[in-house]
Amino acid sequence: MDGIYSITYRGASDWGMGMLLFKAGCLTGADVGGVLYDGTYRDAQGLVTVDAEMTVPPGATLAQGIPARPVAYKLPFKAEVPREALQDGRPVLIQLPVGPVNVIFKFLRGLD
Repeated sequence: MDGIYSITYRGASDWGMGMLLFKAGCLTGADVGGVLYDGTYRDAQGLVTVDAEMTVPPGATLAQGIPARPVAYKLPFKAEVPREALQDGRPVLIQLPVGPVNVIFKFLRGLD
């Protein structure tokens, strides 16, 4: 499952896009709002378990409607994503500390 994936997400008040890199148990990425994603993942029995952190830059408004802050802050989160959803484009509801977000993953390329 290692590779580069695009993400399209929708929260309560907005939507956005970004890219994630899954490689050897490490996850890294960014979205168009400047939010950075860093963490780890484990792929076992058809379920990808993510333990990650979002770094939200100053002035960024989140898709859940969370107002911008004058300084950067971090939001740790955990998620479980069916492995098939990383391939077939089905929306996945992820519960973040600031509220739910629906995410569609699209596999773009492997890491050869």
